[in-house]
Amino acid sequence: MRRIRKWLVGSDRNISRRNIIWNMLGSTFYAFATLLLTTVTGNVAGESAGGVFSFAFAIGQQLLSVSYFGVRPYHQTDVTGQYSFRDYFHIRIVTCLISAAAGIVYLLASDFTAAKTAVVFLLICFKMADGFADVYEIEFQRRDRLYLAGKSMFFRTLFSVAVYTAVLFLTKSLILACGCAVVSAAAGVVIFDMVPGGFFRYLCRPDWRKGVRLLRECVLIFLASFMEYYILNASKFAIEAHVNDSAVYCYTIIFLPNMVINLVAGYIIRPFLTGMVVQWERRQRRKFGMGILKIFAIIAVFAVLAQILGYTLGAPVLSLISGADVSPYRGALLLLVAGGSLYAGETLLYYVLVIFRKQKLLFVFYGAVFLTALAATGPLVKAWGITGGAAAYFFMMALLFLLFGGYAAICFAADCRSKKR
Repeated sequence: MRRIRKWLVGSDRNISRRNIIWNMLGSTFYAFATLLLTTVTGNVAGESAGGVFSFAFAIGQQLLSVSYFGVRPYHQTDVTGQYSFRDYFHIRIVTCLISAAAGIVYLLASDFTAAKTAVVFLLICFKMADGFADVYEIEFQRRDRLYLAGKSMFFRTLFSVAVYTAVLFLTKSLILACGCAVVSAAAGVVIFDMVPGGFFRYLCRPDWRKGVRLLRECVLIFLASFMEYYILNASKFAIEAHVNDSAVYCYTIIFLPNMVINLVAGYIIRPFLTGMVVQWERRQRRKFGMGILKIFAIIAVFAVLAQILGYTLGAPVLSLISGADVSPYRGALLLLVAGGSLYAGETLLYYVLVIFRKQKLLFVFYGAVFLTALAATGPLVKAWGITGGAAAYFFMMALLFLLFGGYAAICFAADCRSKKR
């Protein structure tokens, strides 16, 4: 274990460069893990199994927001040590257990087959490992060791994907492959997070009073995050409920370009964030506004390019890598790409409103769109299947974009008027 820790931690040289390189590698590979796992499942075990896996993975992601419980932003920005790592560690244990319990309740209330229930439960556990690893990775970032978080994401994901793929190829058993993935994910947390972190001593002596206070402070952030996860996955849930597992797989495949869009949007937005905050604090409103417009222009160019590639190459390429014929869903694909582009813009607007310190109203906006998704997605999927699901996703992203954008414009205009006075 000492050798592993020494290899992972390394020296104190070139920390900034290692932070950038390993964070990019880890984030990128983690983002593409869904693509790898889903397409491997569909190609090896069939479209129906691919749909079951994709649906179960989405449930796991939904409950991952419970494991996080909105504590991540507090932990990331707690540079003064208001809460210790011990506090965050014990609270994350509690929220992960709540996530598992919520998953069990959901499964008991569902009418899935025994096999599907097993896959869903195992993937909930798989994502719960991500939720627990996150508390270490945020602590690495807080201690200016972001490269350790990047290494953890990269090697944990690589290990789990390799184990899952090997077991699925050898046995053709989705349940066994998911079970082995859970074991490998747990082992990855120990090897790539707990060993380099050296935080085993925090396994005892919790301060529950501070923990309860922390959870109370984060509950609105959690609810907003939970609703956002549901909004993003509502169409997939509706297709699983009203069509079939094979349709879930096809929808997941044509949704994959959105992962690329969101990843690229993150690369575009994050480098500008610090400068945006400084400009706003210094009341450099013109620079701030021009910077926002510049980022929107970049996103718009990328969105147009994504539409062109989606129309010309999207269906053939996705059919080739997935083993499923998605050519009948070109229209749905273009709707999803457009919705993903709007979501990229909405992400920028989210950060803008946080800079304005108007994040409390985000809860109201997410709540309104969450209720709309609950009411509208099912009927649209019932009427038009996969295309209806894509239309619902596009509509929800457009609604979020308009709400966030409209409120951001009002806040910016009001601030500029107050400055002139």
